[in-house]
Amino acid sequence: MIDTIQIRALTLDDLDTYKQMHTGIEDDYIIRIFDRLTTNDEHKVFGLFVDGQLVSIAGYTIFADEYAMLGRLRSDLRYTGKGYATQIMQYVVSQLKKLPEIKWIGANTQLHNYSALRVLEKCELPQIKTFHASTLVKPESLSYAKGPIWTPITSLEEKREWISTIENKPDIIFPYQAYYPFPASPKLFKDDEIKDWYFFKNPIGDRVLIIYHDQKKYDYAHVVYLWDDLFKQPGLWETIFETHKLFQQQYGEDTMIRTDLTDASRKDTNDEAFEIQDPWVLHGEWI
Repeated sequence: MIDTIQIRALTLDDLDTYKQMHTGIEDDYIIRIFDRLTTNDEHKVFGLFVDGQLVSIAGYTIFADEYAMLGRLRSDLRYTGKGYATQIMQYVVSQLKKLPEIKWIGANTQLHNYSALRVLEKCELPQIKTFHASTLVKPESLSYAKGPIWTPITSLEEKREWISTIENKPDIIFPYQAYYPFPASPKLFKDDEIKDWYFFKNPIGDRVLIIYHDQKKYDYAHVVYLWDDLFKQPGLWETIFETHKLFQQQYGEDTMIRTDLTDASRKDTNDEAFEIQDPWVLHGEWI
């Protein structure tokens, strides 16, 4: 008997059906934001049904008008091993390639999520970069180069001048949001966003630090630094700590410092100062 397979976009009416899937995830955030994922133009979630039974879902979110990040891959444990996750993800990629506004398709998955890595490999999305999502939990244990606080960059013109040096450079991956890094392009940097970002330059003007507010369940002072000498630049962490105080005043005392460490920068400090997640692997390609 041949199974009848259907893939379609999910709607809010499918929430109860999704809850009946056996994903093995006790506290699935998708349930909490299901209405947003199915009623907001920036998000889309698809479901793969076998003989009317929902067995796998996957979707995407659009950032900065032209970037599509794949995600929300879930499978019913009773139906694993049959290629449904790959099938639905390939379908999502095919749908994105039909949208003329989408210029880049990517995904972000943890290094030891082997099943997701295999799916992305079958979708022919190459690996770009590995990074370590890190939250500072013991600042007193942090090892770094001491020095004077860096000079603020306050004018939009000067901020834009520095941003222009990284736009369209294929080797620059910019953490647009926590868990959502992208290759840098002009679309990623809108004036109404970067005007609220904190920019600082070091004394000789060859390094720039960016800190912006981000919220992923918790509030963060998200530190963006595109070089590997994160702990070797004198005054850089004094600048971060001072800015963090401003964020705590504005967003609450629980606001934390978050950054993406590289393999190289991680070697220069104490791991015990951070809560470091399993490494994330960014996949993607321009289309």
